[in-house]
Amino acid sequence: MLKRTVIRPTLALALLSLGLAACNFAIQTPTPTLEPSSTPAPTLTATASATPSITPTPTTPATPTPSATPTITPTPSVTLLPSATPYPSVGFANDQWRNVDVPDDLRDGLDTPWFALVLVNERTDTTNLQTPIPASEMETVYLINPANGEARPVIELPASTGTRIYWAPDGNKLAYFVEPALQADGTLVGGVYLLNLSVGISLRLFDIPGLNPRGLPDHAPVWSPDSSTLAIALPTGYDVDIFTVSADGSVFQNLTAHGAYDFWPAWSPDGRRLAFVSDRRDCPTWTPGEPDTCAGPDAVAPTGGQLYVMDVETGTVRMVSEQALDGPPVWVSNLQVTYTTGLSDLQAGESQVWLANIQSGTVREVTGDEAALNLGAAWAPGGLQVLYHRASEPAAIELRDANGNLIVSTDQFAFARFGFAADWSPEGDYVAFGGRNGQCPQGLIVARNDLTVVYGPTNFPRACEPSYSPGGRWLAYAGITVRPGVDDGRLDLFVAQRNGYGGTNLTARLRGEIRLLGWVGPPAS
Repeated sequence: MLKRTVIRPTLALALLSLGLAACNFAIQTPTPTLEPSSTPAPTLTATASATPSITPTPTTPATPTPSATPTITPTPSVTLLPSATPYPSVGFANDQWRNVDVPDDLRDGLDTPWFALVLVNERTDTTNLQTPIPASEMETVYLINPANGEARPVIELPASTGTRIYWAPDGNKLAYFVEPALQADGTLVGGVYLLNLSVGISLRLFDIPGLNPRGLPDHAPVWSPDSSTLAIALPTGYDVDIFTVSADGSVFQNLTAHGAYDFWPAWSPDGRRLAFVSDRRDCPTWTPGEPDTCAGPDAVAPTGGQLYVMDVETGTVRMVSEQALDGPPVWVSNLQVTYTTGLSDLQAGESQVWLANIQSGTVREVTGDEAALNLGAAWAPGGLQVLYHRASEPAAIELRDANGNLIVSTDQFAFARFGFAADWSPEGDYVAFGGRNGQCPQGLIVARNDLTVVYGPTNFPRACEPSYSPGGRWLAYAGITVRPGVDDGRLDLFVAQRNGYGGTNLTARLRGEIRLLGWVGPPAS
């Protein structure tokens, strides 16, 4: 049975009073009819602040300076919580409003892609820049114009937020997570917040202690491709469901409304479908006392489940495959979803990359029959080819087609375990690859779709996390500055042409630690 809570348009009315009439929010809120649940889930409650409290915007430091290297570490393992422990229902908070002084040229939206990053521990003094300074308690979110390197500060956040910042594709909105904390004025902050750049208003969406519901790892809010809707997995009384909230806050609903655990939501490129993982095949309910319940004194939250896909317009849900997933699904086309199994154990000795067709229901392993640890899979547009790092001996970078046929394998480039990242140009004619997690053994490498190298590797700078812009005009990557024989750890944003040539450091003048977020905004016209 569909379980839905619809919020009175408090936020929409409040934004109207602050000038929302000038905004251009294209909200398309689905009203799905979902598969029935044998066990009613707890009713959600919504709360809205009657009088939004608007506080002055924090002052963004004006003069940036160099700093020490950001330490990038893999996601820590999570201790799962007992599933039989009831949680309070999470409602739509709609509180803690404040004004944010957004630059005027960002309020009307972006015409071309800009790159988002975080600046931490910014130096404002001009004394000895080699002298260590204490870590600051704040970080600043920036947008960088790749064409000229212009840097625009967007919002200042607690440094504990890190990179838990989630931009809408249109660049007009961003969600972010704040760790629970008691402010000097007695206000208890924390949860998921939303900043609307068009009106310069930030508010809290959900008052939650973390992003991993009931201990399930690797969760993040995800925006629909048209930027109208945010999907997020939230705990209910005894399980986890996927909820959506419209960008103006007028509609908040439980999208899956099932007694099982539904998590790891992912939008299809056209926004018509939502893929997710659920344990509903084996656990129809986690409510104690219900028939077929999985609750019990020794109950532990699931670490995976089967792949399901929902038609957002009709609300119909179907299981794509009975295979167990232990990681989030990723769309590679409107009809194909990929995932990697075997990674829930970070010490695993083997893993497999799979491609599922949601229309036919066929699932194919594409990494070969031989047992190996296959990591960092990156799919070409349309799901035609996949490039990944075979981390087992003999180690190699392998390129295969969608049927799993090996196209080419090379041992020319060495990468650390869980230290490989790649991205394809939107046209699929180039693929760029380098390191990740701060493990950057060599420079940027760009190859054609047959793995013929056209650029790199070079010794300067060491390259991590390559990423093509929407439309494919630019190639961004994290460049780590080196001196002869010594890595000094300085990480900067570099932007190059799509073939890797012409790399330029766009953040050298910022005096702080750089953490990259990704591209936002539409393709260049």
